[in-house]
Amino acid sequence: MADLKKMKNNGRGYRSKEFLKRKKNIAKELKKMKNYKLKQTNKIDLVYTWGGVMNEMNQRNRYNYELQYSLRSAYKYLPWLNKIYILINSDTQYPYWLKEDLDKIVVVDRCTLFTNPSNCPTYNTFAVFAVAHRIPDLSNKFILIDDDVFFNRPLSPDYFFTENGLPAVYEARIPMLVYPDNEYKDFDFPEMKWAKCSHKAKPMRKDLIKKFNELYLGYSEHVQSHKYRYKGLSEELSMIYYEFLNQNTFIESRPHQEAEFLQILHSHPDDIQQEFEDIYDALQSKQFKTFNCNDDFSTEEDVYQKQRKVLWNFFNKLYPQAPSFEKINPDHEWYS
Repeated sequence: MADLKKMKNNGRGYRSKEFLKRKKNIAKELKKMKNYKLKQTNKIDLVYTWGGVMNEMNQRNRYNYELQYSLRSAYKYLPWLNKIYILINSDTQYPYWLKEDLDKIVVVDRCTLFTNPSNCPTYNTFAVFAVAHRIPDLSNKFILIDDDVFFNRPLSPDYFFTENGLPAVYEARIPMLVYPDNEYKDFDFPEMKWAKCSHKAKPMRKDLIKKFNELYLGYSEHVQSHKYRYKGLSEELSMIYYEFLNQNTFIESRPHQEAEFLQILHSHPDDIQQEFEDIYDALQSKQFKTFNCNDDFSTEEDVYQKQRKVLWNFFNKLYPQAPSFEKINPDHEWYS
């Protein structure tokens, strides 16, 4: 990859001849792939990124039982999944409630997936997204998901992929600059991303990610090098992949309906009991297929612990059945 500091900004930005040649060739290859029905395996995997159980007050690091109950939701509503992978740092403790040596759930040291091992451990989800496709034995079709996204009703494989294996997206395309100040406009980096696809279950294909990486040489390594969010920006590769696929008409944008997805509000009162009772009632209608519950709870310890107990009751009410992968009774969790 070219040295970013040595490249001169010509005021307009450009694409190298080599890039334009690659782009033309890859477009032809993708067209051929689309013109015949790809011999797609029916296997679809689910991939989580997870930071671990951290008993601290930092909102980006706190553990609110998300992974445990997101897994319960996947077991309940997506029983057809092949494998479930959980990507953790080398120094992250194995989930205390998860049985070991499971056939269906595999915990992977994500540091082994990085091109440069010195870039891990990482605390940047987007860097993990850049290497998720390198999981050994990962199915060509997989779904990338954050641990705070939950399934709320049965969903079939064709909700995520078309008959011909195209990823399906339930958001209207809103193009957005990856880097608003356009600081990399003189490099063969992706410029645009498909906005509003964050915090959702995102269908992916390994072979298409490979084509992306063949076009944007060195970009994956660039994102991997950021152990924390780069300048607070979203280098979310799933959204960047989707824009690349859109440019090659290799993605299906399906009509978005408000009932597809529920985003729990990003601000809460100190007492969230009534709020989450109302959310529970809304989810019981089953109109929402997925929902996201981000940690936007109090930074005051006493208030947060009360909110956390409400949240645990909320999750346990939604997903009361402990699947076979859990090894302890959730009533015995460390906070009690």
